[in-house]
Amino acid sequence: MAEFDLNLSTRPFPAYRLVNLALASVFIALIVISAWQAYGFVQFSSMTRAIRKTDEEARVESEALGRHLAELESRLDRPEAAAKLTEIGFINRLIARKELSWTRLFANLEELVPNTVHLVSLTPDVGTNGAIALNIIVRGRSIADVSQFIEALERSSPVFEKVAVSIEQKSDLGGTTDIELSLTANYYPQKETR
Repeated sequence: MAEFDLNLSTRPFPAYRLVNLALASVFIALIVISAWQAYGFVQFSSMTRAIRKTDEEARVESEALGRHLAELESRLDRPEAAAKLTEIGFINRLIARKELSWTRLFANLEELVPNTVHLVSLTPDVGTNGAIALNIIVRGRSIADVSQFIEALERSSPVFEKVAVSIEQKSDLGGTTDIELSLTANYYPQKETR
C-alpha cells in the first residue's frame, strides 16, 4: 500500500460557514416576506368579500330606488299631473312677482341713475333661483353718461349683478343725439343691507 502524505494545514478549507449563514438569513427573510404576503392576501381577501357584500346590497337598493323613481315618474307623466305642475309653476311665479317690491327697486335705481340718464323701460323676469332678471332700457345724452350708470350698477350696489349690455342705438331727437341702451342685470333684493 502506498503512503499518502497529506498535510491539511497548507490549504485551508473555504469559509463555508459564512456562506451557509448568508444563505440561511436570505432564506429566513424570504420566509418572513412570504408569511407577510400570505397574511396580506388573507386580510385583503376578507376585505374584498365585505366590499362585495356591501356592493351587492347597494346594487339591490339602487335597483329598488330606480323602480320607485320610474313609478313616480309614470305618475307625473300623466296629462293631469303635467297640467297641475304647470299651474303650480305659474302660481309660484305670480307669488314671486307679487313679492317684488317696486318701491325698493325704484329707490335703488334712483340712487344710481345720473341726472342725464333717463329710465325708459324696466321689465322684471323672476327666475327659479330667487334672482330677478331686469331688462332695462335707458337713454342718455352721451355714452359717458350711460357708462356712468352701468358702472354704478356693477360696482356700487350689492343687489345688482351680471350687468350686460345687449343693444346700443343712437337717435337724433330735436337736434340732440341721444344714446339708448338695452341691458340686463340680475337683481337680488335679499342682499340689501338696509
